[in-house]
Amino acid sequence: MKKMIIVLLAMCMIALGFSAMAADKMVIKSSDVHGDGYPTVEAIKYMGELLDRWTNSRLTIQVYGSMQLGGEKEALEQVQVGALEMTRVSVGVVGPIVDEFNAFNLPFVFRSAQHMYDVTDGEIGTELLNRLEKGGLIGLGYMDAGSRSFYNKVRPITQPADLKGLKIRVMQNPIFVQMVNSMGGNGTPVAFNELYTALQTGVVDGAENNPPTIIEHKHYEVTKYYSLTQHLMVPEIFVFSKKIWDKMSPLDRQLIRKASEACVVKERELWAAKEQKAYAELKKIGYSVNGNLDKEPFIMATEPVRKKFGGKYSELIKRIQAVK
Repeated sequence: MKKMIIVLLAMCMIALGFSAMAADKMVIKSSDVHGDGYPTVEAIKYMGELLDRWTNSRLTIQVYGSMQLGGEKEALEQVQVGALEMTRVSVGVVGPIVDEFNAFNLPFVFRSAQHMYDVTDGEIGTELLNRLEKGGLIGLGYMDAGSRSFYNKVRPITQPADLKGLKIRVMQNPIFVQMVNSMGGNGTPVAFNELYTALQTGVVDGAENNPPTIIEHKHYEVTKYYSLTQHLMVPEIFVFSKKIWDKMSPLDRQLIRKASEACVVKERELWAAKEQKAYAELKKIGYSVNGNLDKEPFIMATEPVRKKFGGKYSELIKRIQAVK
C-alpha cells in the first residue's frame, strides 16, 4: 500500500511537471531591418498569430523591425549566442557560416521565381538550412525578396550591348561589379542611401533592383526605363537560436516548424501583391517597363562571372540547374 502511494505521488509530480512546462509562456523576439508593412515583417507577425492561436497565447512572437535590435549582422550574432530568439536575414549574412549560400548571389542561378521556390523548398534548400546548426542557428525557411532588374535614365535595356557606357550602381560586392561589367556596362558601387542623389546628379546612370524599391525610394523621379532582366534572385531566410531551441519541448519545436511553413507561404503571397502594386503604380505614372526580353544573351554574357566566382560551387550549381 505504501509503495502504491509513493508511485501515485510520483506520477502526480510528473504530471504536474509536464503541466507546468506546458503552462510556461514564451515571447519569441524576432528582428528585421524592414519596418511594419514589409512582407517579411508581416509574415513573421502572421506566424506569431498562428502560434498564439494554437497554444492559447502560451507562445507568441514580438517583431522588432526597422533595425531596433541592430542590422542583420548584429541581430544574427545575438541569435547565435541566445540573446535573441529569431531573426530574418539576407543569405549573404550567413555565407561565412555556410559558404554554399554564396552561390545564390551569382547571376541567373535561378531561371524563375518558381525555380527558386522549387530549389529552396526541396532537398538543396533543406540541406543548406540544416548546415546552419554548426553556427548555432536553426534554419526555419526561405523568403522571397523578388528579382533584380536594370533601370536607368538613358535608354531601355533589351540586350547586353545596350548597357555599354552606362554607369550602373551595384551593391558593394565584386560579384555584382563584374556582373555588370561582363554585360558591357560599368558596375559602380554606391551606398544605397546615396543612390537617389547619385542618379540625380549623374554619378550613375542607373541601378538594379526590384519594383517596390523603385517606388518606395522614388527612383522613378530620376530614371525612366525599367528592363526586366531578372538577373538576380536572392532569397532571404529566417533562423532561430539553437541555444534556445535545444531547451524547448519537442511539441513547441514542432509547432514552430509548422508555423514557419505557413509563414513562408504567407510571405510569398504578400511579396507578390506588393510587387504587382508597384508595377501598377509604375504604369500609372507612365514609367517605361520592358518585360519582353530574351534573357539568353544576358545569361551567356555573365557565364564568365559564374565560372570565376562560382567554381567551388560548381556541383551545387549543377544540382540547382537540374531542378525542374
